[in-house]
Amino acid sequence: MLKARSDAYPNKLAVVAQSGRDFQMRLTYRQLDWLTGKLAGGLYKIGLRKSDRVALFLSNFAGAECVLTFLSTHKLGAVNVPVNTRYVGRELEYILNHCGARYLVVEKKFLPMVNEIKNNITSLDQIIEVGKGEAQIGIDFEKVLAFGTAAGKELSEVSEDDDADWLYTSGTTGLPKGVMHTHGSTVATGIAVGGALGLRPTDVYQSAFPFFTSSGCHFNLMSVLYFGATLVIDPEFQVKDTLAAMEEERATVYVGVPSVYTYILDSGLTPRFDLSSIRLMDYGGAPMPKEIIKKLYEHFPGIELRQTYGLTEAGPTGTYLPGEFALSKLGSVGKEGMPLVEVRIVDDSGQDVKAGQIGEICYRGPAIMKGYFKDSEATKKALLGGWLHSGDLVVRDEDGFIYHVDRKKDIIIRGGFNIASMEIENALYEHPAVLEAAVVAKPHEKLGEDILAYVVLKKGMSVSVQDITEFCRSRLADFKVPRNVEFIDALPRNPMGKILKTDLRQRALGKRSKQ
Repeated sequence: MLKARSDAYPNKLAVVAQSGRDFQMRLTYRQLDWLTGKLAGGLYKIGLRKSDRVALFLSNFAGAECVLTFLSTHKLGAVNVPVNTRYVGRELEYILNHCGARYLVVEKKFLPMVNEIKNNITSLDQIIEVGKGEAQIGIDFEKVLAFGTAAGKELSEVSEDDDADWLYTSGTTGLPKGVMHTHGSTVATGIAVGGALGLRPTDVYQSAFPFFTSSGCHFNLMSVLYFGATLVIDPEFQVKDTLAAMEEERATVYVGVPSVYTYILDSGLTPRFDLSSIRLMDYGGAPMPKEIIKKLYEHFPGIELRQTYGLTEAGPTGTYLPGEFALSKLGSVGKEGMPLVEVRIVDDSGQDVKAGQIGEICYRGPAIMKGYFKDSEATKKALLGGWLHSGDLVVRDEDGFIYHVDRKKDIIIRGGFNIASMEIENALYEHPAVLEAAVVAKPHEKLGEDILAYVVLKKGMSVSVQDITEFCRSRLADFKVPRNVEFIDALPRNPMGKILKTDLRQRALGKRSKQ
């Protein structure tokens, strides 16, 4: 696909991204194809082979190296494993061991953490360091790139059924699951997403989605590459910098989680920038408050607003709501699937539900995952009957439009990040003063959802909220640390002894966060 785009648009700008060496890279399609071929050659020379796993522990501050590594790995037929850079050491260690990573591409700023755990990763053969300065515990990225040639015979033949990317996502067990995507499902995701967004070769597509997410590496990159547009990867979301980049790059499409738009509106900075090039704003990854949609239309009357809704296991593909219905069907996630995506809403027995009845939304199509790595039971359950069961409960109105109701999976979506409540609970249970703990989502005006931990202390024990928070901080990524902790005498339970999280969620509805 990249070769075809290079042939069609050789001098067209493909990617604008920050390099880990502290400068911005601006690559045309010809340059992108040449550099990824050269890097693939270098990776081959240091031993990377088809089906080997390459873990990417890179933030968007090394967005250029993210893209180069990702596409070079594809060319060799190896498997990308992007890892959340907000993970702490033991979380990174778990994923590297679980996937059997042979190569780790990492920013130098994360080397202290990697150095602490590297001897615990039995499969790890090579660490490739991204950033300025001499290599410390591995080999420098630029040196690997220099090893390669522009068009190497070492590039592998790959089929659409070969594994391309394993994307780890939170599960109800509390441990991340490795979602296996093939070359076929990866390209299909680009077709589906780009089609849903109506992308054009003339588009300049800007986003701060972390590359290690399915939204960053599949939703963004693959859709842009398939339709021959230009991708601008923001190093991070900062309102002023983001708006400045929109103006400077003449962005036509901006994609982000709902909280991004909330912060943009609250900043009051939009009049200072020329945003006349923007034609489309897309939001997904978390529920979008209806009031924010209304305010966006007030601030940007000439811009189309689109809702996209899906999950990593589906590519991430799913449904979409065109801008013409953003106000008339306020809160809907769409009427039909993205291109190539079929949609069903079923009851617990797998039968289609009628309008007005709540059911689980299911997907089918070429962008659907192959399965979960090393978890055949979860794979069988998720792909029951040839359909991907999302665990999301929805309802159709009389006009066929779909509305999200709730989730079967006990996942908290905080600012677009999926967080398993059980993982936080497991960390809380490690505290010597904690008898019981239950974690639920609570409404948050900007992030959509925030974390609320209900804690029952052991008799005679006394700790503060700060004690609990600091304890979790050493065990969990920062976005998983509960900022809200409530001490209670006992957790509500049903006659079978199961914790009634529905009761806790109702209690949490009165504890809305603003910051």
